Order: sequence, then C-alpha cells, then structure tokens
Amino acid sequence: MRVSLWLGLLLSCSVCAAETALIPAPSQLDLRSGHFRLPTRLQVSAPAEATRLKQQLARFIRSNQLDIELRWVDPSQAQLIFEFSPNADSQHSQSRRGAYQLNIGSQQIRVSAADPDGWFYALQSMQQLLLRTPHAQLPALTLTDSPRFDWRGLLLDPARHFLSIPLLKRQIDLMAAVKLNVLHLHLTDDQGWRFESKRFPKLQQLGGQDGYYTQDELKELVQYAKAQAVRIVPEIDLPGHTTALGLAYPELMAAPAPSQIEQHWGVHKAVLDPSNEQVYRFLHQLLEELTSIFPDQYLHIGGDEVLPDHWLASPEIRRFMQQQQLQDAHALQAYFNRRLLSIVQLLGKTMIGWDEVIDHPLPASVTVQSWRGTESLLQATALGHPAILSTGYYLDQPQSAAYHYRNDPLPAQVRLPDSASLRGWSLYSLEFARKRGTPVTGQLLITDLQQSQPRAFLLFAGKALIEARLSPATQSSTSWQLHFDSWMGPVSADLELSEALSGTLVVGNAPYPVAGQALTLQSTSALPSSFSAASSTTARPELVLGGEIALWSELISTELIDIRLWPNALAVAERLWSDARIKDEQSFYQRQSHWLQWAEQYNSLQLQQQQRAGLQRLVKPAQLGALMTLSEVMEPAHYYHRLHEKSVAGRYFRQPLTAWVDFLPAEHQAMRQFEQLVQRWIQQPKAGLTQKLIQQLQRWQQAALVFSQQPQLEFAPLAQQTHALSQIGMALVQQRQLSPAELNQARAALQQAAGIQQEMIIALQRPLQQLLQQAEGNSAR
Repeated sequence: MRVSLWLGLLLSCSVCAAETALIPAPSQLDLRSGHFRLPTRLQVSAPAEATRLKQQLARFIRSNQLDIELRWVDPSQAQLIFEFSPNADSQHSQSRRGAYQLNIGSQQIRVSAADPDGWFYALQSMQQLLLRTPHAQLPALTLTDSPRFDWRGLLLDPARHFLSIPLLKRQIDLMAAVKLNVLHLHLTDDQGWRFESKRFPKLQQLGGQDGYYTQDELKELVQYAKAQAVRIVPEIDLPGHTTALGLAYPELMAAPAPSQIEQHWGVHKAVLDPSNEQVYRFLHQLLEELTSIFPDQYLHIGGDEVLPDHWLASPEIRRFMQQQQLQDAHALQAYFNRRLLSIVQLLGKTMIGWDEVIDHPLPASVTVQSWRGTESLLQATALGHPAILSTGYYLDQPQSAAYHYRNDPLPAQVRLPDSASLRGWSLYSLEFARKRGTPVTGQLLITDLQQSQPRAFLLFAGKALIEARLSPATQSSTSWQLHFDSWMGPVSADLELSEALSGTLVVGNAPYPVAGQALTLQSTSALPSSFSAASSTTARPELVLGGEIALWSELISTELIDIRLWPNALAVAERLWSDARIKDEQSFYQRQSHWLQWAEQYNSLQLQQQQRAGLQRLVKPAQLGALMTLSEVMEPAHYYHRLHEKSVAGRYFRQPLTAWVDFLPAEHQAMRQFEQLVQRWIQQPKAGLTQKLIQQLQRWQQAALVFSQQPQLEFAPLAQQTHALSQIGMALVQQRQLSPAELNQARAALQQAAGIQQEMIIALQRPLQQLLQQAEGNSAR
C-alpha cells in the first residue's frame, strides 16, 4: 500500500500512526509497504568531508539502544548511503540549510542532503521512525524535508536560577531531536552572573556565588552543541538588568549599586552610566573575552526594560545629555546602543537586541528580537531590521500547546470588512486590571455585515489589530462570546454590550472582570481610522529570520525544567520547521503524545521523572498515585498570573520551587481528552460516552477523597472542591433533574473553582461549565 502525504494530507490519521508520527511534520512523506531491518553489521558510506557523521551515527546507535557495528565501505557496497545533493528539497527553489531527503527501501537507505546538517536531521527523523517489533527496523518510505525558518531557537536563563552544564547538554539533545538549532544563553541579570571573566574576575566571584560557567566549560559546550547542529548565542544584558555587574564594579554604574545580589524578581533601577568612557573600555574587553569563547556570528546585548531613574537623577548624566543633544532617556539609550554596536562590529559580530532597541533609530544591521508583541516584529522589519519572534513562545508563561502552535512568525494580515459589505458598526472601550502592572485597555469594534455574520475586532493600546472569533450559539442582541489569541495568551470573553460593556475575560485559564462604555452605536460612517491604519500593517517575510522559545527562570529550576519546557516546545519546533499550512491541532497533540513517550525512553526527557520526584515530597509514598491522578484536573495559572499572585502576596522573590503548582504541566492530556468527550456527549449523549465520563469523574473523585480529609495539607481545600465538582459532573451527565437550589450550588462551586487558588486553577470546572449550560438550556425548554 502507498500513502502519499503532502501538506494538509500529511495530517491525516495515517500520520498519527506510530511509524509516521514525526515532530516536526515533514514537507512530504510517501509511505510504502515493507521495512528495512537494521542488521548487526551495518555497511555505511559517506563523503570524506563528513567529519561529524561518525560521531553522530555512534550517538544514534547508543541512544536507541541498538546492537549494531558500523563498517565504512564504498557506496557500491553500502546499505546506508549519505550523499550531498544541492536539490535535497525539490519543493523549494532554494533549499535552506538542513534540507534533506530520506529514501528507505527494503535493502538500502539513502540520505541526500544539501549540507551536513541535513544528514543530521535525517538521523533525527530516523530515530522517531524506528520500530522495535522486536527487531529494529524502519518503514519503507521517501521523506523530503526542509526547514521553513533558519532561526529555530530556545532561550535558557541560568542567570536567575543556575542550570548546570550536564543539564544544558541534555536540553541540547532534546533540541536536536526536534530540529531546533539556536541555543540562546541569557548569562547575566540582576540576580546572577554566569560567565567567567578572567579580566574582570569579581563579576563571577560576587555574581556567581551559587554557580557560574568557566570558559573551558563553555568552550566544550559550544563543541558539544555543534555536533548536534546547534549554535550557541550568548547574551550579556546591557545597560539595564545589571545589578550583578554593578555589585562587582560600582564605578561603572549611574548610581551606587546595591550591596548584595538581587533576590527579588521584576525590573530594577541598576543601570550603566552611558556618559562614562570607562564603561565602553570595560565592555570592549569583556565582549572580546566572550566572543573568543562563542564563535557564532551573533552577540545578544539585551537592551530591554531599562529604567531611566538613575540617569535622570544624575546631574552629570543630564549635563552629558545636553552636550550630546539627547532629548530624553530613549535617545540616551540609543546613544549607548550605537557605541555598543561599534564595539560589536569591531569584534566581527552581528548585534541582536530585544525590541526596545528600536524605540529610537539604530542601523538596520541590528537584529531585533520581538518580545512585547508581534507589532514590534512588524515595526522592526518595516525599518529594515532582521527580526526574530518570541512573543507567543514564552513557555515560562504556561499556556496550551495549541496557542503556541497557532502563533506564526508570519501571521495572516487582519483585514477589516470593505465598506460595501457594511450595514453599520459599534465601538466600545474596554479595560481590565491585572494584579501587577497597569490595566489593559483597548477598544472592541463590532461590524454588522450585509450578508454574513457580524465580525469583531480588538485594538489594545500599543498592540496589533486582532480579529476575534464569535460563538454563534451564544450570540444575541446584547450577549456575545468572543475568542482570540493575544500577547497574553488565548482569551475568551463573555460580554454584555449595550450602553456599557461588562463581563468576564478569561486570559489563559484565569478570569478577570472587564468593563467599558459604548463609544459609538450603530454608526454607518467610515470605520474608525485607528482600526483602518492597524489593519494595513504586515511584516516583510524576507527579514523574519524565525522564532525563539523563551524560558525565563523565575519559576524554573533544574528539578522541574522539563515539565515547563518540553510538552509545549514541540509546538514551537513544528511551527518554525514545518510548512505554514500544517495547522491541525488534533494531529499535533496525537503526535506530541507519541513523541513524549519516545523521548522518555530513548532520549533524555525527564518530564515524568521530575513530576513524580516533585510530588512525592508532598505526600506519603502510598498516596503518590492519588496525587498524580488528582494533578490531571489541576493547572498552573496561565500567562504571568502566578507571578502576579506572588507580587500581591509579598512573595515576588527567589524562593524554593517545591509547591504542588510547580510540578504541574501547563495542561494535561487526560483533561484535554475529557473535554473532547464532553463536547461529543453534548452533541449526542450516547450511553457509552456517559459511562466513560462517569468512570473518569469517579476516578478523580476517589483521588480527591484521599486528601480532602487531611487538613494539614495546604491543598486539602482544592481536593474537597474537586470531590464536590466530580459529584456535580456525574449528576449532569446522568441528566438528573437538578432543583433550583442544586443549580445555584453548582454555579457557586464552579465559579469558585474557576478562580486562582494557590496559583492554580481547577481545570475540571471548564467542561463542567459546559455541562451546566446544557442542563440550564434543557431546563429552560
């Protein structure tokens, strides 16, 4: 049998079978009948310049626990042939680095690639294709593949919580398995300095007391990564985020530095003095050391979140600004960045900065990393800067994998309806307050169309235009339900619109009250100019290098890094490698589940191990299984809600990460599957579905019962609520008629469970809300 898979066809059910469940999804895969059985003596040929291939093949055999001896022979005798081919990816007119074609027959495997990275990526695909039945074999197929973007990155932040060299190597192994190719190391911040400077040793002596990397360790790490087709880009954050630097060399700062390393999170006032020539001599020597260790073309200088307080409070710096005709703090930072750029260029490197570096003009040679929103990516490319997207890829902000999967470095342009199709429009202001930071403000535009459903658009202050999806089932003259993706994560809104706007926004998984006013009702004039202007902006594709995952480590440590990183990093890896038209979220989740099982066994993933180790510290050994089960219904509060909760509670500082919430993944497969069952049941409540739902609810209820009577446990109230919610759920799926009092009780219980408690959300309330709405609808009828 021959199955041809191309783009959308790639994501048919066939791909979800174990032998083709690849992440990232390839450009094209033709599956044939038959297999290649790996012999105990495998004859291999490759060009003489394939210097890294022997090491990579040995690693392939070792990590897959294969008993195979390699014999290097001429191509005419080989069973596994590696060859160069400039047209390895025939689907693209110009192959990107890493393109390859893998042809597996029953007698021979041929790997054609445009460069050695392509051979390596072919091996990564072969790892996932490998079957053990019980003999090691590979399915017969032809696979053609090429990356969509050249920059497929991951930022790790050892500055806030130190990450050991063995851990970094393990993460490089996992990066390579999903074809991520840039490791961005954030080496310095207010809370730590991790790079050994031999010229300025006080940096690590004072800023790296809980750990730093020696130059020899970093050189060896660079070589380890190179063998895995991963580049390492270092970041020294300047001129802000420099408390650790100022602690060592206070004479370089705009104001006296603190007397100890910073323990609190957030943005701090420590900043270098741009008027001090000694600063630039220091940075030249420091960066010269750095570039002698990291050979990559790029050097990241940070440039983000600079507070100008110390600059503006200094008479000397204000006088310097006048002499240099610098109008404000933005201009002063731009002056500093231009001086820094000249140093970076003298060292033969390309400078990268966070998107604040374009708040004031810089030469277009500077690469911009967008973190505040996609609008900064659009702005950067409009100014001619190469750009990298990180907005939407912050995995330290827990979100569903589907949200990251939908987030594209080249999003489709949001277009407003044309005037000919409009009957009218209404405009509302809206605002909601977060527990930390300024309130989020924006406007909601509802367009009434002649021959189709109304459409909704949102324009938040300083952000790109968003189109929301309307839910027709709840649409009425005043009640609307909206769904949209934002820089904060996925948002759902239940709104009442009249002379005023009111309702609830669920940001990620946490609810916030939202309010506003009608600004214009049922206008037939031209659409607001602010919306029209926002809809015309697009990125220049040729300047978008790709994207980069960010895993900031305020809430990350060695003991839980895989829980936060690897379920959802797969979504980003596929978005950055695979064709843009591959979008089937259900297919992705099925392949994600397969990959996670494979990586736990044959790569170095420790997700399950880390979760079990963390949870077993909280309960008695005999209760670990029950807590693992109960964890299926819980989620950490998404977005930055956890840090906001800590800020309100006065715990916004470095502390042990040992609570239940620290060992919960952003979402759980069991809960996602339960929500899908509920959707199917609502559409058609078959007896078999009813039984499955009841069995799962009973399972969670029994696990909750283990802890609900242990008041000494901090999370006992959450167990009690889960026990009660499970009972409500069983009553709803059994379609038992609930009294008005029971309905009120259920509403109150679900409302409580929807709120943030101990930095967590009881995710079970989401599908139960849907069941309750169904029951209320039935009662009304």
